[in-house]
Amino acid sequence: MASSNATKRILVLGGSGYVGQNVCNAAIQSGKWAVRSLNRSGAPSAGAAPDHLASSLSQVEWVAGDIFDASAREEAMSEVDAVVSCIGKFGSNSFMQRICGDATIEAVRTAKDKGVGKFGFVSSAQVYDGSAGLKLPPSAPMHGYYQGKFRAEKELLQSFPKHVILRPGFIYGPRSVGGHTLPLQLVGGPLSFVGTSLGPISSLIQSVPFAGVELSSMVPVESVGRAMISSLDKLKDGEDGVILDVEAIRQF
Repeated sequence: MASSNATKRILVLGGSGYVGQNVCNAAIQSGKWAVRSLNRSGAPSAGAAPDHLASSLSQVEWVAGDIFDASAREEAMSEVDAVVSCIGKFGSNSFMQRICGDATIEAVRTAKDKGVGKFGFVSSAQVYDGSAGLKLPPSAPMHGYYQGKFRAEKELLQSFPKHVILRPGFIYGPRSVGGHTLPLQLVGGPLSFVGTSLGPISSLIQSVPFAGVELSSMVPVESVGRAMISSLDKLKDGEDGVILDVEAIRQF
C-alpha cells in the first residue's frame, strides 16, 4: 500500500472504475490512508484513467481477484481499517441485482467477519422510501440496479454501525474511455444547473417523477470521492453512521 505517512489502511472495491478511481485519489490525497484495491483485472490498463489521477493511482496497491471469491475477499481485507464498495454496472436486471447488490452484500459479510471497523458504499439517489426507482416493475430497465443497491444498503445498515452511504444521482467529471478522456462535466454541469438553480423552472422539473430526481441529483465525481473519504475519517467510536444525500455530497 502507498503513502509512508498514512496511519490507516483502506480497501476500495472496484477502485479501477470511474467512481472508484476518484475514491482512491481522495484517500491518497488526504495523506491519512494507504490504499489497496480489489478488482477483477487488478491495476487499470494504460489510458484507463484521466491524466490528473495518474500520480495518486500509481500509489495504490492493486490486487487482481473476483469479488465473488471468498478467499480473494478475505485476503484483500487483511489488516484494513475500512472498506469502500464502488461496485456497480449496467446490464440485464438479473446481472445488476448480482453486481450492484450481491457483490457488496458478500463484501459486507466478509468485512464484518474480518473485524473491519468501517464500511462505505456508493449507492443511488433513487434508494429511499417511496422513490420512483424502487417502484419500477421487475421487467423495467434499471429495476435490478436500484433493487440491488437497496438490498446492499439494507445489509450494510444491519451489519455496520460505522457506515458511510452516499446517494448520488448521475455522476459527472473527466472519464477515460478507450484511451480518450470524456469531459462528462460539460454535460452534467449544465444539466445539474437546470435541475437545481433556475427557481420555479427547476421546481417544475423536480416534480416530474423519476426524471426530476435524476436531474436534481447530479454531482461531480470529485465530490463523491472526497465525501466518502472525509466522512469515513470523521466517524468516531460510539457515533452512528451517516447517509449523505446529494446536497451533502455537493459540499465536498
